[in-house]
Amino acid sequence: MLDIAATIALHFAVILAMAAIAQVWRGHGVAPAEARTNPAMQRVRFRPIMIGLGCTAVYWLALVLSGDLQNQIPFPAGLNWNWAGKVVAIATSLALVAALPMLSARGVGLTWRQRPGSLRPALLVVAAVCALSWGAEALVHDGTDTSLERLLYQATMPGIDEELFMRGILLALMVQGFGPSREHAGAPFGWAEWAVTFLFAAGHGLRVADGALAFDPLVFALTGTIGAGLAWLRQRTGSLVVPILAHNLVNLGNSFF
Repeated sequence: MLDIAATIALHFAVILAMAAIAQVWRGHGVAPAEARTNPAMQRVRFRPIMIGLGCTAVYWLALVLSGDLQNQIPFPAGLNWNWAGKVVAIATSLALVAALPMLSARGVGLTWRQRPGSLRPALLVVAAVCALSWGAEALVHDGTDTSLERLLYQATMPGIDEELFMRGILLALMVQGFGPSREHAGAPFGWAEWAVTFLFAAGHGLRVADGALAFDPLVFALTGTIGAGLAWLRQRTGSLVVPILAHNLVNLGNSFF
C-alpha cells in the first residue's frame, strides 16, 4: 500500500509541476487583452486540476479495494480476469459524474453523436494505434492467449473502464483547469491532453516498487503514444464511443500476438 501511495504522489507531483510551468509560460509576456481573446493563453485554474487528481485517487482506490472482490462473489469467482474490479471502477466513474456539478454526461463524452467530418480521420488514427500496438506485440512475441474469457474481457472491459475515466472524467477536468487547447489536425490538443496522456503512460510504466523507482521506458513510450492517440480521438469526435472501441480493439488484437 505504501508503494501505491508513493506512486500516486509521484504521478500527481508531475501534473502539478506541469500546471505550474503552464501558469508561468502563459503569464510571461502575454498581454491581458491577448489572454482574454485567446483561450489557449488563459491562466491555469488549479481547483479543477486538484479535483481531477482527487478523482484519480478515488478511482485507483476503488481498483485496489476491489482486487479481492471477485473471489467473494459466486458468479465471477474462479474467473481469471478482474471482471468485478472493472465493474466497480466503472460504477465509481459513473458515481463521480453524477456527484460532481462541474461534470455532465455529455461533457465527459457519454454521447453517441460524433462531430461532423470526424469519421475518416478517426478511422485513420484507430488503424495507426492498432498497427503500433499489434506491431509491438509481434516484436515482443511473448505468446498468444486466445481463451474465450480473455477475448470477451479484452473486447469489453478495459476500454469502457479506462476511457470513461481517463479520456472522459479526467480529461474534462484537466481541460477546465488548463484551459482549451489549440487545435492540431482538427482536434484540440495541449496541456490538458498531455497531462492525461502522462497519467495513462505512468500508470503502465512508472511506479514505486519496494521503495524504489521502477521505470520501463518502452512501455511508457508505447502506452503514452497510444494514450495520445486515444485522447486525440476523444477530442476530434467529441465522444467516447470511438476511443472505447479503439481501446478494446487494441487489447483484443494483442491477444493474438
